[in-house]
Amino acid sequence: MSFARIYVQKITWSCSDNLLYLAKLPPTEQQQAAVYKHPHRLRSFIASRLFIRRCLSHQENSNTLWRLSKINQRLVLDKTQSGLHLSISHSGDWLACVLSSEQHCGIDIEQRPCKNNFLVIAQRFFADEEYQYLRQLPLSEAESAFLDFWTRKEACVKAWHQGLAHHLAHIRFVAHTANPISYPTQYQHLPLSVKTHATIDWQLAVALYAPEQDLSSLEIINLTDD
Repeated sequence: MSFARIYVQKITWSCSDNLLYLAKLPPTEQQQAAVYKHPHRLRSFIASRLFIRRCLSHQENSNTLWRLSKINQRLVLDKTQSGLHLSISHSGDWLACVLSSEQHCGIDIEQRPCKNNFLVIAQRFFADEEYQYLRQLPLSEAESAFLDFWTRKEACVKAWHQGLAHHLAHIRFVAHTANPISYPTQYQHLPLSVKTHATIDWQLAVALYAPEQDLSSLEIINLTDD
């Protein structure tokens, strides 16, 4: 059975404190941060790297100096330190991370409210039946349904280790079934189970290669106030 734990955290510091928090990162990541010229993007980069390490320390009950690297644009952990895999997402002031024993894991979080043109986005990236379903809902319900579909789709794409632009319209969902009802043929050998969760501030979805496993009991830990 696949193991996974989900973490969320709100970024509570302002862009004016970026340099203070940047100093907490390893020198290599401080150098990587130099490409982020916009203060909010720099803040997100710094916060995400600090957050991953905080999640790992919480999970492993260790203050190890966790080492991160990238393989094909995906963050991976040093295998000499941990056998876990990770996926991370950020939106606005919110961060989300899943740590899993399964390498095919993906997470997406979207801050509320969503963009006003969400129906235009749905028409472009969703399956037609999903778009038509959204269109017939009252606007407030359509917004929530859009975020639900979007986060599930993105979590699946990330679990398959694909970029966001790949396959969104080919991963089909219905409103009251968490797992995809169809997806690209090249991933038939990697069926995904999906967990969703919503609060007044955000919508979240996690996807794992966990055939027929019920993810509803997966724990979500909010580190914001710790």
